[in-house]
Amino acid sequence: MHDRDFRPASSSNAAAWKSRQVPHKGQVGTLALLLCGWLCAAPDPASAQDAVSPNDQLDQIIVTARKREERVQDVPISMTVLQGDKLNISPIASNADLARAAPNFRFVDLGGQSTNFANVRGVGSFSPVASDDTSVIYYVGEVPQSVYGASPNLVDLDRIEILRGPQGTLFGRNTQAGAVSIVPNRPVFNETLSGKGEAGTNGYGVAQIVGNATVVPDRLAARLALRYATFGGDIPNVAAGGTDGGLDVGAARGSLLFKHANSTEALLMFSYGREHTHSPRFLLRDTPSFPISATNPRTDVDSETIGVNLKADHRLDAFTLTSLSSFQRNNSTQLLDLTDGLVFARVSGLPASFFNIPGADVADLDLREKQYLQEFRITSPNGAPLIWTLGVNYFRSELDSDRNARAVTPAFLNANGIQDNRFTTNSYAIFGEATAPITDRLDLTVGLRGTHERKTASYRFSGNGLPGVVPASSQDADFADDFATGRAILRYRWSPDVITYASVARGFVSAGFPVISVNSASGKPDDIFPASTSWTYEAGFKSTLLDGRLMLNGSAFFNDVRNGHLAAFLPSQGVFTMAAVDYESYGAEIEVVAHPAAGFDLSGGLGYTQARLKNVAPGHPTGAKSGNDLPNVPSLTANFSAGYRWSARPYGLAGDFSGRIVYQHVASRAADVINSFNLAAYNLVNVRLGWENGGIGLYAFANNLFYKRYETWGQSFGPVPTVRVGQGRILGVGAAFSF
Repeated sequence: MHDRDFRPASSSNAAAWKSRQVPHKGQVGTLALLLCGWLCAAPDPASAQDAVSPNDQLDQIIVTARKREERVQDVPISMTVLQGDKLNISPIASNADLARAAPNFRFVDLGGQSTNFANVRGVGSFSPVASDDTSVIYYVGEVPQSVYGASPNLVDLDRIEILRGPQGTLFGRNTQAGAVSIVPNRPVFNETLSGKGEAGTNGYGVAQIVGNATVVPDRLAARLALRYATFGGDIPNVAAGGTDGGLDVGAARGSLLFKHANSTEALLMFSYGREHTHSPRFLLRDTPSFPISATNPRTDVDSETIGVNLKADHRLDAFTLTSLSSFQRNNSTQLLDLTDGLVFARVSGLPASFFNIPGADVADLDLREKQYLQEFRITSPNGAPLIWTLGVNYFRSELDSDRNARAVTPAFLNANGIQDNRFTTNSYAIFGEATAPITDRLDLTVGLRGTHERKTASYRFSGNGLPGVVPASSQDADFADDFATGRAILRYRWSPDVITYASVARGFVSAGFPVISVNSASGKPDDIFPASTSWTYEAGFKSTLLDGRLMLNGSAFFNDVRNGHLAAFLPSQGVFTMAAVDYESYGAEIEVVAHPAAGFDLSGGLGYTQARLKNVAPGHPTGAKSGNDLPNVPSLTANFSAGYRWSARPYGLAGDFSGRIVYQHVASRAADVINSFNLAAYNLVNVRLGWENGGIGLYAFANNLFYKRYETWGQSFGPVPTVRVGQGRILGVGAAFSF
């Protein structure tokens, strides 16, 4: 009997996983009081039986983490899957809110042009110096997103799969730490229309509509999703006036699904995203009025992403042939006042007004990138004795980076001048992975990917006539590299509902060129930053218990990273330079989901990570030292969610009431590679209470209920710590419909 004999015969008796996190210290007492009060106001579960489904089993979740459909509980990879109510992610803080929903996953919220990067289990850059300088790649519909693009469009989704550990075998380049796979809803062959609107404090608002239609019965279906979100800001600016921290987000996705018989289908998808924000990057931390900004002009960042991709599948008896084609254009502009008056008054001892002269110390950055991708792969049918995937992949990036900076403050001398830089990347890969049974219950997965890359760089610089700045400089460079990534996984199936696994994986982040030159103003060339390599060792278990009402998963890991792509901030230029140093991280995560009673769901997760530098040469130019903590890596992340649905009829209303409370914790973490200071730990509580009947819903919500002005990122200007701050409390109401 092979492993496939242990699989459930149908989805009705298969329990799987919806993940969320467990609470930690801090405001747990307050959270408990809120939760108890909310539950006491609702009827007991027994009296609500007539308003909910009698089936308390967890819903089955199907994922494509290994480029094929599988039950999440069968996949020997540590992963968090968000689906259903767990996809209620803030549209004005999508990446940050998403990261807090999974243990050992951290979005690096430093602002500016870099929006799509993170670290997982302590592995990953905390400030990329190139568009692919990241160890975690976001994918939308299997298409990789640029670091410099707008945040992924999280409207109208089926699920989000957050994969921990190297994913280079099947997902490809620069997934050394993990991958985030965002799976939009596909068109279906019926007519539906849904929408929602929200309004809240500090100018918060959301408008969204999603429509689906059959164009040709059983042949062609179409779907369109639109969203606009806005936030007015909540950080006073004493130099330019008004408030900073505002944000406008527009998103659109259109898709067409074509089906021919039962063997061929094609999905064409168009997506558009735009973000415009004036959230400051460097706020004086130690001030009684925190948070407060003193930039003039205020920080202004505008990012736009346009993408189109076509995925086609043709099923044969022996395998399925898949083609994935995509084009993506990313534009990002950033206007940055280099000298916040409050910060530099503290640094220099001069009055703040000295640094608040408009146009005196300003950098204007413009990034334009085009990405092309083509992949072909063949995949064996599920249930075959040997499960396998083979493929080839081509990726190309064309990036233009222009910066015009003028700085009269002597500390920013090297930031002066006009940069006109051009970069190309061509990447070719062949990959394969196979799973074979060893015994009835034990199987082995082995995967390998070989990649050839070639990169070119062209730097052009023109001085602006200020003393100490060269009139002009130029540099042309290129390099090629060949590298391999892969993994091996042993999985043992104790029963249809319990597996254990152990794996080893090779991770890689390619070498490259910084998109902003550090040395052009002095007439010196910039160096290529080196490739980063890693080995990751993991052991874990997945279990579904109590007749399908409880899911419990856990894993432990160790990462050994060479030339890890961190970064060091250069206050004299307001830019980051590569700090390629060795480090290691180890820890564990555990996740639980339960349906203890009809209408009642609980979920939670806890992540623990220790990550430190090692093998750092004495006197390293960045100031890094062996034994220092990795920046932006909390030792503990936690999350807890509780939801309840009960009948409104005892209160004289039709329909149901529903409520949800979410608690999130992030521990303190080092701000930079030299550990100049620690960002404070924080706890967030979000609550929501609503009523639904016949496709109509009304609700009220509070995000960051206790108004915590938490620190998301930090950097020192000499002895003066500066931070970026998260959004404060938002109270609001909403209405939704679905037909």
